[in-house]
Amino acid sequence: MALLTVAALSTAAEAHKSVLLVFDEDKDLPGLALINASVQEVFKTALRGDVQFYSESLALSQFRDQGYDDALLDHYRRKYAGKHLDLVVAVMEPSLHFLLRHRGSLFPGLPIVFCGIDSSDIEGTLPKDVTGVLIKRTFAPTLDIALRAQPDTRNVFVVSGTTRFDQRLLAIARRDFEPFRDRAVISYLAGQPMDDLLRTLSQLPPRSVILYLTLFADGAGHAFSPHEALSRIAGVANAPVYVSLDQYVGLGAVGGHAYSIAAHGRHAAEIGLRILRGESASSIPAVEEDDYENMFDWRQLKRWGIEEARLPADSVLSFRTPSVWDLYKWYITAGVMLFILQTTLVVGLLVSRAERRRADSAARDSEARRRRAEEEVQRQRDELAHALRVTTLGELTASFAHEIGQPLTAILANAQAARRMLAADPANKTELDETLVDISLDSNRAVEIIRRLRALFRKERAERAAVNVNALIDDVLALLGTETRAKDIAVRVESGENLPPVLGDPVQLRQVILNLLVNATEAIVADGGPREIRIETRRPEAGRVAIDLRDSGAGARESELERIFEHFVSSKPHGLGMGLAISRSIVEAHGGRIWATRNHDRGLTLHLELPAAPAMQRDDGEARRRV
Repeated sequence: MALLTVAALSTAAEAHKSVLLVFDEDKDLPGLALINASVQEVFKTALRGDVQFYSESLALSQFRDQGYDDALLDHYRRKYAGKHLDLVVAVMEPSLHFLLRHRGSLFPGLPIVFCGIDSSDIEGTLPKDVTGVLIKRTFAPTLDIALRAQPDTRNVFVVSGTTRFDQRLLAIARRDFEPFRDRAVISYLAGQPMDDLLRTLSQLPPRSVILYLTLFADGAGHAFSPHEALSRIAGVANAPVYVSLDQYVGLGAVGGHAYSIAAHGRHAAEIGLRILRGESASSIPAVEEDDYENMFDWRQLKRWGIEEARLPADSVLSFRTPSVWDLYKWYITAGVMLFILQTTLVVGLLVSRAERRRADSAARDSEARRRRAEEEVQRQRDELAHALRVTTLGELTASFAHEIGQPLTAILANAQAARRMLAADPANKTELDETLVDISLDSNRAVEIIRRLRALFRKERAERAAVNVNALIDDVLALLGTETRAKDIAVRVESGENLPPVLGDPVQLRQVILNLLVNATEAIVADGGPREIRIETRRPEAGRVAIDLRDSGAGARESELERIFEHFVSSKPHGLGMGLAISRSIVEAHGGRIWATRNHDRGLTLHLELPAAPAMQRDDGEARRRV
């Protein structure tokens, strides 16, 4: 257990890190405070708080005596003599130069990470275990933004201080602003006492802007915090002030293309973490990050009347004063939406009521029109079917005349025979009775033929009735018997037993059977082959009655089986092409279907299916024969 405890303490000691941050000035100055906070935040987060920080401020602007550097060296040597350090972070150029001069006696072999330093601040080649983040200082983008935001600008005043650092930034600004000479008059205000500077900036000519760099000391040698100096300048200046550091936004400046000091510190800490985790400082080159962002103070934009539309598209606006809309937009939006919803509902109800009334009226009108249209379609179909019946019967006139002539001839012959019998032997009653019976049978036969013809010629629409399919086929075959016999066509019927009746118009259903039989006989005669028609009635399924009519004619190609039911499509030289089309129309009006298939040997089979009458769909042998 003791060995485990010692090992755990040893591991914890190895995991614990110590970091020294060295600042050139007071670390509480705003810019240095931002770097200090961002560096420590990154280290604490990554190391989960297992890090010890030490901080030192050189305060070089306050102590300028000749022996101050040696005094600092002696102080730090004694102070950190017994301390274990893992890393030193040098903030700003004076701190790095101090450490480089004395690292051999202060922190020999200790890696150094620097930040806040321009590439021009580095003299010669850095030692291999020294690396960091360089500041990319540029002021041209801020001036360009100022001239675009205020395009009528004629004068630009650049404000800086008198310290070595102030003058170095001023030199960079002079270089960056040289290309802008033809866009505005650029004046540099550096070296004036603060009071004179403030007086000058309060009396600038119209159409002027101010670019503030830094001011650590004025022309009279008085020291200032750059933030304090900016606040005093922005408070009296009669022109907007633009800056290039994010820490200055919010102190009275409009803003500009501002460098993020906090992001700069984070990048330095990330390099330090890599070293603490085992990477060699010599393997990590110094980097120059472009941590600029277009930042502006919304309050100053409003103060100077600068339009947001003139700013870069990716600009960040801070300190925006919330309007009533910003504060209560959800309440306002909810109220407006509720009002709109209520209004919409009321209007919708009124419109719906009006539309419902119009729809009801339109529905009634539409229903009336639909009924009239259906009646007109039915009337036209009946007219066309009647015309087809008349045409078909006209074509069969000779057959019907022969059919009627036979009983009439028989009646005449029997009547003459009866007269002769009466004249020869009035008492011969037996032969006379037989002759009268023949006359009666032939008369009934003639009457039946005329009745069938009248039924087919009838134009008025009959009411739907229960129709016995087998009786209907027998009726039509009796009508066409002379025609089929004259053409030497054998008709064979296989009648299904106990078939339920179908509900339909007997006249129209007779016409369908008549059309199919006439087409079959004509197809057989035209082909000159075998002469046979087979008719089969059956029940394919409950509630359905089927009729299959097979002929031995020429038939049709597979591709024509559907076209033969179209209007004006006929294979007969003088045909109208309406028979099968009307037949399909009648069958479909009765809720059935009709189609054709090719026979294996020759000819076609026409298939017809009709629904059984609803009250008679049971196969109980009680179907009534009714035609």
